[in-house]
Amino acid sequence: MIRILFLCIILFFSSCSSQQDKSAAIIEKNEMTELFRDILLAEGYVESYLSKDTTLNKDTLLRREIDLVLRLHKVDAKTFSRSYRYYKGHPDVFKLLMDSASSRFSKDKEDAHQKFKKLAL
Repeated sequence: MIRILFLCIILFFSSCSSQQDKSAAIIEKNEMTELFRDILLAEGYVESYLSKDTTLNKDTLLRREIDLVLRLHKVDAKTFSRSYRYYKGHPDVFKLLMDSASSRFSKDKEDAHQKFKKLAL
């Protein structure tokens, strides 16, 4: 009986600490939104410029650009993957993240377009 109680106490405390570890290992929402926005930019860059060279593999180019984005944000691939899986498991939050990233991407794109228009004049 004492062994079962002891085992339950150990399981309880280990599950509490793993919950704390899990939340500490997940990228915060605002940072994840910025990552998604920059990944959208990287995808656009690969689509628009790099993929015109038919000798290059588009998936390899995209992976390389995403690695650059992760380094820019000082996030390793393992942490990003864990965070991505976490947010995908929470569809309501994931949708908000993606909508925010898309909105920021569109705004940045429009701002850049306006700057180039002024330069052309």
